[in-house]
Amino acid sequence: MTVDIALRRRAILTGLRPFLDDDALLSAVALWAREYANQPPFALSGFVAKCCARAEHLAQRGQMLRAIIAAMELPPSQLLPDPGSQGEILAAVAEQARLNDQTQMFSLLLSALIGLSDASMQSMIRSRLLQQLTKQKLEREPHQVMQDWLAGHVVSLTKNYDLKLLQALVNQAYIVMCEVLGPVKADQLLANAIRQVDIQGAHLSFRVHDLL
Repeated sequence: MTVDIALRRRAILTGLRPFLDDDALLSAVALWAREYANQPPFALSGFVAKCCARAEHLAQRGQMLRAIIAAMELPPSQLLPDPGSQGEILAAVAEQARLNDQTQMFSLLLSALIGLSDASMQSMIRSRLLQQLTKQKLEREPHQVMQDWLAGHVVSLTKNYDLKLLQALVNQAYIVMCEVLGPVKADQLLANAIRQVDIQGAHLSFRVHDLL
């Protein structure tokens, strides 16, 4: 039962990742763990309804539900890592709230780019960004936090970063997309990610285009 709950929690996280910013995503997973983990599958519709408190999410309610159901059918290797127990999730939410707007916007954009990519390109993007990170002069703890996040080992960033580093990582992700898809399709994927992030990051004072 514990293993099953952990896999379903990872599926919830994976399904909702394209739709919610980091704070909302972790809060949603905490809600599921608290109220819906032991409920039957049809209760997911009620869970998704609670996740759509913001007006911009109402139109995506059906998409969210379908994305969660689809994620439930994925093999474990294609699911995001387990965010942990409810207490760990809530602690991550509190830590995430300390991030500045530019780091939050970076997190939203890169998560969107990865989420809109297939498994092969996701792996290539992560590998390239980890290589880029080794060229940066960061203190040990911020370096480890970013490394773990880029590798997909943790759900959220918990440190703030210099704008030049964030721009360099986004640029490398775009280069990988161009290499795999070609410039035209890469620009289309980037545009889709920006439209998604414009909604998710509407509350932030930092503009997503300043990362490009």
